[in-house]
Parts: sequence; structure tokens; C-alpha cells
Amino acid sequence: MKNPQFSIIMPSFNVAETLQRAIDSVLHQSNGDFELIVVNDASTDNSLAIAQMMLERSNDTRIRIIDLPANIGLSGVRNVGLDAATGTFVTFLDADDEFIPNFLEEHLKNLDDEVDISIGGHIVIRTDGSEMPRHSEFVGELSGVDAMKAAMVDKIFPFTWDKVYRRSIFEGVRYPLGSTRFEDMTVNIILYPRARKVRSIQTPLHRYYISTGSLTWGRIPTEDDTGLALADLEELLPKKYRTGNYGRFYASMRVLITMIVAQSAIMKLKNQPAARTTVDDCRRSLRLPLILKAATVKPKFAAAAVLLKVAPNTFAKIYLRHSANSYGLN
Repeated sequence: MKNPQFSIIMPSFNVAETLQRAIDSVLHQSNGDFELIVVNDASTDNSLAIAQMMLERSNDTRIRIIDLPANIGLSGVRNVGLDAATGTFVTFLDADDEFIPNFLEEHLKNLDDEVDISIGGHIVIRTDGSEMPRHSEFVGELSGVDAMKAAMVDKIFPFTWDKVYRRSIFEGVRYPLGSTRFEDMTVNIILYPRARKVRSIQTPLHRYYISTGSLTWGRIPTEDDTGLALADLEELLPKKYRTGNYGRFYASMRVLITMIVAQSAIMKLKNQPAARTTVDDCRRSLRLPLILKAATVKPKFAAAAVLLKVAPNTFAKIYLRHSANSYGLN
């Protein structure tokens, strides 16, 4: 049997409420040339039983279930999926989200012989059920190196789930074990220079559900998260892309990561006063030389970093207003 065009990796950990919806969205793809690899990360609810039920009910040989004996975390699960994947292309679907039916079909149109990463738009489903279409600021085609620079200044979203990758560019690259935040961003940064071309479109192809219980929205990132992400870059991103002319873009990305950590902590201040320590740590780490270097390529980031550093209460008010308007989070 020939290898499929697509390998879809679906991490599964205590997602019984949404897993069936996610799997259904894969089985209803207009392009059916795929394998779906569901990796159960030692769930303590009935997620595994639901996946097995879906397999038995559909009798669909494209579904593969890997049941891990012990919990290894999201990065480890994605790595297990990558090791098992056989498709020409690979993509990831979180079990609390879903593909729009033409996800694979539209990405395949992007992935000609020269394009190694395809990026699509998505629909944000807010906590109140309302919807907001969204796409990366950059739309069009870039060389892999230019895509890396665009991602470092936030012109390309840092997610894994809005992208399809040629599987061969993952050779020698895996997600950093133990990391629970920023692993998407850092692995993308590592992969972009390996790509010949990257193509980004506006078309919404994925439904992204805001959930206060998810890793993204449900916990406060720590300095350890940031350290793991940056250590991965130090190891796998060639030094030339972290220094010299590229150093300004790298500084911008470091400022962005620091502000994301601070913003996540700000969301928790009302109910978790200990989050103030994380905000203060972020303010201290935003040193003037780093901010000035980032300002040369992303003045907006530099201005926000200065505001966080000198007027954190004002920064918090602005961010909380933004999160309420954009995501329905209060």
C-alpha cells in the first residue's frame, strides 16, 4: 500500500468531550488521502475508549491509535506521531479543535514542488460561541529564510495547527521535551530556513476553540518554558540566524516571547496573585539593549515592552481589554 499524501497527528489527553468532533472533522475531509495518528497520552478519562469506538464504528483503516503507557506531554506526543508518520506531508490537529472540510485540499494546492510549508487562515471560536476569521499578517510566498524573519516579528502566526509541512524538513528536528509553551513558535523558526518556499493564504481552514482549560489559556508560562524554547533554538537554529543582521529579528522574537509570558500571567492576576511574580520577572528580563535592538525591526514590540516595564498596570488594562474583545476572555 502506497504511503498517504498526509499524516495527521492528533495528540489526545483527557479530551473526551471534544475528541469525536475532532476525528469526525478529519474523516469528512474532501481529500481522503491521509492517515490519522491519534496518540493517547495516558488519558485518565475515556478518551482512549472514544478513539477506539470511532475506529470500530467507521472501520476506517486510515485511523491509527497509539496508546502510551505513561504521560509524556504534548511535545513528546507530537514526536511519537512524527516518528510514526509515513505521509509526504504532516500536519497537527489538537483534539479540542477541528478541520474545515477542505483543509487538506486547499493546503495541497499550495504545496507545489517548491513549497515546503503551507499556512492557512482559521476561525477563532470565542468562549461565547461567536466566531472571528483570522489569518497571518503576511499573505503570499516567501523564501524559507524570509519566512523565518517574518515569523520573528509576528507577521506569521506561531502555531503548529494552521500549517502543513513537507515531512522531510523535520529530519533531525523534534519538539523539545518538557516544553508546554512556545514549542510551536521555536520549532517553526527552526523549520523555516530548511524550507525552499513558504506560502500563506487567507482562507480559513481550521476552527480554533478558545478554552480556559487548555495549555495555552489555562496556565501561567514560567521562565522554565522560555528557557526551554530558547535552548532549543540555540541548539538547532544555525548561529548565523541568531546573530549579525538576523540578531535584530531574533531580539524581536525574544521580546515577543517575554510579553506573551507576561500577558498570560496578567490574565491570572485576579484569581492567582502569585502571577505577579511572573510579571515582575518579565519586566526585569526586558533589558534596554534587547528592546533597542528589537525596535530596529519591530517598533511596536519595543513600545509595548517599554510600557510593560515602566507602567505595568496600564499595560495590563490595555491587554485585558484586548483579550476580552478578541477572545471573549475576562
